[in-house]
Amino acid sequence: MFAFLQKVGDIQVDHQIPGFMQTFLDFIDTPAPYSPFSEYLLVLFILWFMARRVEHKKDFSAEAQKVLDDKFQRGELDRTTYEKYRQELTMRVKKE
Repeated sequence: MFAFLQKVGDIQVDHQIPGFMQTFLDFIDTPAPYSPFSEYLLVLFILWFMARRVEHKKDFSAEAQKVLDDKFQRGELDRTTYEKYRQELTMRVKKE
C-alpha cells in the first residue's frame, strides 16, 4: 500500500487551465505567508471580528414608553401627568 501511495505521489500532473481561471488558481495556490489572498482573508477576519464586537444599545425610550403606558392603564398616572411624561420621552434626543 505504501509503495502504491509513493508511486501515486510521484506522478505529476502538468496541465494548465486556460485563461483567467489559471491565474486565479495560481493566486490561491501561492504559499500562505506570501499570498495576497491570505492577507485579504486576514483583513476580512479582523473586520468580521470587529463587526461582531459592536454592541447594540437597547432602545430605552420604547421600554420607558411601555412602562408609562402600563402605569396609565393601571390608573397610577392621571391624563395630564401621562401626557407630560410622554411628551418628554418623544422630545428626548436619541443617542445612536
